[in-house]
Amino acid sequence: MTMVRLGAGILIGMLASGWIDSVAAQLVLRPTGESIAAELVVEQAKLAEQATRLSAANLTETSQKMGVLAESLRNSLGKDISKPLDLLDTGDKGAAYRALAVVSRSRAYLEASKGCNDADASAMATALATTVDKLSQGGNSSKVQPVLSGVETSDHRPLFVLHGGDKNVAFALTGENLFDAQCENPVVTATDVDGKPLAIQPEMTGVSPARIELKMADSTGLLSGPYVLHVASKRKAFMVGCTAQPETLAALEVAKPVSLEVSYSVSASCNGQAAAAPATGKLPVLHGAGTVSQQVALGSCDNPVSYTISAKGSLGSGQDSAVGPITQIASAGITTGLPGGYTLSWDPSVRQLFLRSSASQCKGIY
Repeated sequence: MTMVRLGAGILIGMLASGWIDSVAAQLVLRPTGESIAAELVVEQAKLAEQATRLSAANLTETSQKMGVLAESLRNSLGKDISKPLDLLDTGDKGAAYRALAVVSRSRAYLEASKGCNDADASAMATALATTVDKLSQGGNSSKVQPVLSGVETSDHRPLFVLHGGDKNVAFALTGENLFDAQCENPVVTATDVDGKPLAIQPEMTGVSPARIELKMADSTGLLSGPYVLHVASKRKAFMVGCTAQPETLAALEVAKPVSLEVSYSVSASCNGQAAAAPATGKLPVLHGAGTVSQQVALGSCDNPVSYTISAKGSLGSGQDSAVGPITQIASAGITTGLPGGYTLSWDPSVRQLFLRSSASQCKGIY
């Protein structure tokens, strides 16, 4: 063994630079039943608050189930409640890891639903409710517990909802112990909530113990509703070869994209001319993400001094929002926000209105 001796000056320099502190900061305590139960209670309260804001019954039920799950975990672990998860008995370990997956998915939902309109946030809540419901039902266990803790897009955003209108949808399942290189690849099956396999199944494009990358050739045929992703894997065991591991799962919701309809009024203030009547109309309906625009005919105004716009946006989910009147000098554009992360812009150089969805409109939606 080679010993490396650090001089006092080098050690002091490392301390001063924060190198040792940064390494220590990367270390975290091993999760225990007690820490997971406490995290479940925290997430329960946050979900209850979100449920009140959205008036979402399924989110209220999910919050209540998390409280029951925390109490059940404390009761089942008993005196082992403070043990690290890897030291628990086989059955208790499985229950604890499933509870940890619930915590992870709940945190992802609360983060990803920021900035979402109520309809998208509620669809995401249904995916979370399905996940928590399935994980709360328990299952078989093993010494090495496969854990599926999340679903995410290819650019690592938490994923809860597919809008069902895309081809070549790419996403990934994340977790631990999902793959053993000494055995064949895991099998991923998509079903409805009753366990019936879908006609369209995801295709695996990459695999590691912590990540399974998938693509779905065509999601346009999926009906709105919850779907479950099942992962069946194997692990090499001494003397007995590859043996089947407990199934692990996650859920996604398929929902139609929210549509936004905008009615507008645009008027021009003209220098030396009588004010023309405002131009009114409706923009093309914007379904989900993207941009729509419309030319606005303002009549005769040779030398406009300013423009004034008013608008009303109506989401398909029932959310309405009125903006304006907003006035700006004729050489400057006008941009204002609408519900759900949309923006309405007036470009005076071409006399057009543009309706756009924000790139960060709702992070949990594909």
